[in-house]
Amino acid sequence: MRSGELVEALGGLGLLVASFLPWYSVGGEDATAWQAFSVTDLILAAAAVMGTSVAVCVLLRISVSYPVAGSSVATGFGFVAAILIVIRMINPPGAGDPSIEVGAWLGLACAIAVTIGGYMGMQPLKAPRAASAR
Repeated sequence: MRSGELVEALGGLGLLVASFLPWYSVGGEDATAWQAFSVTDLILAAAAVMGTSVAVCVLLRISVSYPVAGSSVATGFGFVAAILIVIRMINPPGAGDPSIEVGAWLGLACAIAVTIGGYMGMQPLKAPRAASAR
C-alpha cells in the first residue's frame, strides 16, 4: 500500500469516528455531525467511505485500476467535505451561539487528510531505477 492510500484510509476512518463525536455544544447539550446536519453529514460519510474503499481495494487486491480512480473521487469528496466543515465552523447550524467542539476540528483534519491522501494516491508510480552498468 502506498503512502497516499494509507493517508486517505486513516483520514476516512478518522472522519467516520469524528462524525460521532460532539461537534457543537449549546447550553450543555452536545450535538454530533449526524444530529447537527441534514445533508453535510452525507457528504462527510461519502468522503469517509471513499477514503477507506481505496485501501480495502488495495488490501484485498480487488482491482488494479480502482485505486487511482477511487483516489480521485476521494479527493473530490474530501475537498468538498473540508469546505463544508469550514463553512459550518464559521456559521454553525441551529439557534443560539454554539461552541465548536473537538469533533469538528478532528473532522476537518480528517477531511483534509482524505483530500491530501487522495491526491497522493492519484500520482503515478515511480519506475524503479535500473542499476547502472559501468
